[in-house]
Amino acid sequence: MTEAFIIASLFLGLAVLLVPLASRLSLGSVLGYLIAGTLVGVILTYLAPLIGVQSDHLLEQLNHAAEFGVVLMLFVIGLEIQPSQLWKMKSTILSAGGLQVSLTALLIMLIAVFGFALNWQTGLVIGLTLALSSTAIIMATLKEKGWQNTIGGQASFSALLFQDIAVIPIIAVIPLLAMATPHEATESLSHGINITSHLPSWLQPLVVIAAIVLVYIISRHLINPLFDYIARAKQKEIFTTAALGLVTSIAAMMSLFGLSPALGVFVAGVILSESEYRHELEADIEPFKGLLLGVFFMTVGAAFNFALFAAQYGLILALTVGLIVIKVLVLYVVGKILKLQKLEHALFFLALAQGGEFAFVLLSLAVGNHVFEPAIADTLRIVVALSMAITPLLFLFYEKALLKPNLASDKPERPADEINEHNKVIIAGVGRFGQIVGRLLQFNHYGVTALDNDPDMIDMLRKYNWKVFFGDATRIDLLQAAGIDSASAMVIAMDEPEKVLELTAYLIKHYPELTLFVRARDRTTAFRLHHLGVKNIYRETFETSATMGEHVLRHLGMRAYQAKRSKLRYQLADEALVEQLAVTFYQEDENKHVLLAQQQLANLAQVLDNDQHIKQYNLGNDSGWDETSLIEDSDK
Repeated sequence: MTEAFIIASLFLGLAVLLVPLASRLSLGSVLGYLIAGTLVGVILTYLAPLIGVQSDHLLEQLNHAAEFGVVLMLFVIGLEIQPSQLWKMKSTILSAGGLQVSLTALLIMLIAVFGFALNWQTGLVIGLTLALSSTAIIMATLKEKGWQNTIGGQASFSALLFQDIAVIPIIAVIPLLAMATPHEATESLSHGINITSHLPSWLQPLVVIAAIVLVYIISRHLINPLFDYIARAKQKEIFTTAALGLVTSIAAMMSLFGLSPALGVFVAGVILSESEYRHELEADIEPFKGLLLGVFFMTVGAAFNFALFAAQYGLILALTVGLIVIKVLVLYVVGKILKLQKLEHALFFLALAQGGEFAFVLLSLAVGNHVFEPAIADTLRIVVALSMAITPLLFLFYEKALLKPNLASDKPERPADEINEHNKVIIAGVGRFGQIVGRLLQFNHYGVTALDNDPDMIDMLRKYNWKVFFGDATRIDLLQAAGIDSASAMVIAMDEPEKVLELTAYLIKHYPELTLFVRARDRTTAFRLHHLGVKNIYRETFETSATMGEHVLRHLGMRAYQAKRSKLRYQLADEALVEQLAVTFYQEDENKHVLLAQQQLANLAQVLDNDQHIKQYNLGNDSGWDETSLIEDSDK
């Protein structure tokens, strides 16, 4: 037990010291973890005999725990992707990922066969193994730098999705390429639990399909009722336990069927991305994911074999550089095919130019099936680890040498302002929409606390004596500093629809007494806000567009009161229509949603036509200027 505490202290202590230092030097947190892990490996080499344990055994145990961090990361990635979005990306996933994996594997196979005189089976497995990139490093860095939503970031993500899915057929192919007899291969893998290993070959694919279908059924139909039951208990720690239990259960089930646990939880995450508990799941798992990913990177560094590197450093360095060059060239060609522009193209081929964490799993599987000798696998493990360690430097090169010189300005990051006032109204976002709301309130002698994260906008408004605070309104600590606990109302007028929805969902859950007035940039955002239960929704151009329509009607000869009434009736009917369509928007039947929209628009046209005929013959008793009569009509 003592040795466990010693090792844990080493890992955590060095991470605390080196990761912030690496981030401050703009090297990225991943490289900090790798350096810390390398130091842990060196220390354990000398410390392990003193505490009476084997360092290799300890690192192996830590690596199993750390791999769970990769599993959690893929689950969170799945939560952030809705199936409709995944379907839209299918062509990019196939082109970016399919071309990259196949071309890289083919080139490396040819080099292995003709350059190193290896048999084609060994060359193929090495090629497929090294064609994969590190999802953990790339996604962590893209998110840390804020590049995940750029075109290059999305292309990289698409390629990684294909790679993660490709792990399944690669695992299935490796035993077929075994140089040993089937009995020897089975014996070498007897330490694992795979309930499909003894089944007939024709039945195994059916069992695999059944496992994936089972994950779909559990995620789609059983998880929400379970979380409903847990939510009623109002015990946050139980919800966290259930979230982790869900991930571990699906990972265990996929392992039992001989499939990739990471892929299983990714599928579950995608299915749950439309669940009402999506944000809660993500928030509960995020801390564990970050910690275990850090441990994963450290175990990669700690497992570095310095003795083997010293004996073969020339070969290992040449192989590492060769791997990176081959992947860069292949990705450059794929990027050209995808028609990526300069900066996005560079991000794409630099981000994916390393080996991946699944390589360690596949190399062990290849050795266990006698595809090649353990010595080859040991050398390739160091090559993969070195390429992963170099990746943060490639990102740094991209940021400093390529990205920043092409930016219009390179201003230092501005810290959030200290908020020194509390008002009854908080406004999040003071662009063209929020400014009008804020000015109207101030002219009527109501104080507002305005927040925005655009420094240029802040500086411009301050020239006109409007006190606006700089900061991200989605940060809970900033909202608390702005007096969210005592505020009466909050206006959410930010530009980014996803941030609007994220902040709205959080406030509805944690501040139910706060009255929200929310800007909807488009009809789809209005649907989603209705789904969240927001009462006060304001579509960005709705009022202005309707007013323009009223003026056009007057220009065409319609009486002023008739045009006004037509505008008001249209507005009330369209607001009711959006509320109705918000229900079918979240249903799977898109045709039903479109049909309902068509029917309601036809009804609205008939209502406006009837209203026009009535007013032509009832001019003396007209209520065209009276909005109350319209409300009464709409309630009938």
